[in-house]
Amino acid sequence: MTSGSIFPYVMPTPEMLPDDTTGWTLDPARAALVVLNLQRRFVRALEQQGAPIPQLLANTVRLVSVAHAAGVPVIHSVPAGERGAASYVQQSGAPADGDGEAFAAQVEPRTGDTVLTTRKHSAFARTRLDSRLRDLERDQVVITGLFARVGVLMTAADAWVQDLEPFVVADAIADLSAGSHEFALEWVADTCGTVTSTGRVLEVFEPAVPVATAAAV
Repeated sequence: MTSGSIFPYVMPTPEMLPDDTTGWTLDPARAALVVLNLQRRFVRALEQQGAPIPQLLANTVRLVSVAHAAGVPVIHSVPAGERGAASYVQQSGAPADGDGEAFAAQVEPRTGDTVLTTRKHSAFARTRLDSRLRDLERDQVVITGLFARVGVLMTAADAWVQDLEPFVVADAIADLSAGSHEFALEWVADTCGTVTSTGRVLEVFEPAVPVATAAAV
């Protein structure tokens, strides 16, 4: 597999997103924010491939901050060893990174966040994500992070299989190429979930932020 990106690609705008056919309504009282694979080695690899990493990180930071303020649980998923996402990056030809498992500084987990270790592309596969969501009484997952065509797509599909409602944030995910990014969005919209934008999620989460903390978000 090689990257299809010769020049940096840009994030999709809300006008470019596929139509929603689910009829679902995002609710901060039902939602959890799931952040996939935002470790330094993956972020740096995708920067070299031309992915819009600054926008990805900026939008994810906004979502995480507002989620915390609104009482929406934040769950980080990272791969174990060289399987899953690491293998996907290696196939792209991107060089290995020396930072190991360190998170990108902008999105390091905070106290109270859940961190799960995965061994497959899906954050649900052989993890306690499903049981954690049930414990939190959350049946919607807002998905951000890497990689659109594998981790994001498979996590969204597994969420739907388990009777959860996945919302993929189109401008808070990325992949090795614009084609992989677009494919994931179209596939999710056609099969198992809602494709949305950072702005739309913030419009839902921000009204749930208590007045006392709104100024700090």
